[in-house]
Amino acid sequence: MLKRYQCIYGLSLIASLMLLSACTRSVSDVDSQGKTVKPVFPDVASAVRPEGSFVNLDNLRQVKPGMTKDQLYELIGVPHFKEGMIRVKEWDYIFHFSRADKSVLTCQYKVLFDNDMKAQSFFYKPEGCLDALNAATVKPVTHQIDKTLAAESLFGFGSATLSREGETEIRQMIAKLKKKNVPVKQVVITGHSDRIGSREKNNALSLARADAVKNLFVEEGISETVIETRGMGDSQPVVVCPGKTTPAVVACLAKNRRITINILE
Repeated sequence: MLKRYQCIYGLSLIASLMLLSACTRSVSDVDSQGKTVKPVFPDVASAVRPEGSFVNLDNLRQVKPGMTKDQLYELIGVPHFKEGMIRVKEWDYIFHFSRADKSVLTCQYKVLFDNDMKAQSFFYKPEGCLDALNAATVKPVTHQIDKTLAAESLFGFGSATLSREGETEIRQMIAKLKKKNVPVKQVVITGHSDRIGSREKNNALSLARADAVKNLFVEEGISETVIETRGMGDSQPVVVCPGKTTPAVVACLAKNRRITINILE
């Protein structure tokens, strides 16, 4: 009776070990350290959840070696393929990522576990999936032109009418801009005055001068919809020249009498 029991027990133990071994899934030939020479990705059509999921990117970036399966469950959810039941050494996912242009990037994701069932290796198909996502969301490079012109070179004293020399200078600037053949996204033209005179008159004169420059931009084919004008008066001085209005002070304040043109391409 005892021998029969021992025999049955032995057969049961062998069967259990065989079952345990059979239930350990490793199609990618995962070693005891959770590494593989070549990850094998399953066919998407064989997934139990073929539609995949839009994974939380912040959660995915928190995944790291040494995590348990429970921790992975919390971060990225259950695997999307039928991986097995006992001592499964690899999990597979189908992840979708939304791009800035509203398109969707889809990648497969694999996690490999060591013999202690701790996550150790991570793979994407195609490789560099997140790099492709980041590259797709990089904003295009923009170029900005910042130009400051002395008011005296553009206008007569106290005038908002462009002089012939002023027109020539502005037209040459616009010609160089158009020669680059780059769409103009925004133009901000700002007029500045010195402190001489009343604030109201300085504000009005600085805006009128900015509008005069704008009109020349429009005349040269730059869309009025992308141009903004501002009259700052004497509120943003470049230099401070104390004292009463004398020729020396007027000359000192020349840098404050200016037009700034900011162009975003």
